Amino acid sequence: MDRLQRIYKLHQIITAHHLPVPHLVLQAKLECSRATVTRVIEEMRLHFNAPIKYDRERNGYFYDTAEGATFELPGIWFNASELYALLTTQQLLEQTQPGLLNNYLKPLKTRIEKILSDAALNKNEIAKRVRILRMAGRNSSSEHFQTVAGALLQRQRLFIRYHGRSDDTETQREISPQRLTHYRDNWYLDAWCHQKNGLRSFAVDRLREAKLLAQAAQDIPEEQLDAHFASSYGIFAG
Repeated sequence: MDRLQRIYKLHQIITAHHLPVPHLVLQAKLECSRATVTRVIEEMRLHFNAPIKYDRERNGYFYDTAEGATFELPGIWFNASELYALLTTQQLLEQTQPGLLNNYLKPLKTRIEKILSDAALNKNEIAKRVRILRMAGRNSSSEHFQTVAGALLQRQRLFIRYHGRSDDTETQREISPQRLTHYRDNWYLDAWCHQKNGLRSFAVDRLREAKLLAQAAQDIPEEQLDAHFASSYGIFAG
């Protein structure tokens, strides 16, 4: 348990008790020594103006607040790894391809921004200090993406019309979707092609039509998928 976690935990303990909390109880709940508990209490008094008082008669600590009032820590606290993960998620959502998942991601973006705001972290300052560099992503149809994702998760086959970039031709395929892969800022559908009787990867932005079929998708073992697509993406080896 790190320093900020102990501060937040101590606040929870004192708030939850109607009577002063003995030092030994705090030591047990915080899993630390007497000296560490004393140091945490002093930090709360110094940095957060926490009105923690010691009751000698009852041998415990309590919040000395006016009748009916409560003391709250300023905002939500994270340890380092939690904060980095939240900042990274916020940046990824900010840079998600416009229009692709806006209706679904907007509530999540709003929630994360609220959490960062509660923690006194400025959104614009974060954008300047935390950067995730993107490559040249291509625009994908949100309609086709949703159809593909639905078939993938429901384990159903798809009928697609696909425009190949290399030979500039359009083909019709019946496929069993296996994975959606976001690689170098573009989406690819890894699938079993029933026409070619083999694994193929389709760029989602090259789909001209995607239609859900009633037949169940054919599942390919994960090891076979990794072995086949390792050379294509270069990200599964090791």
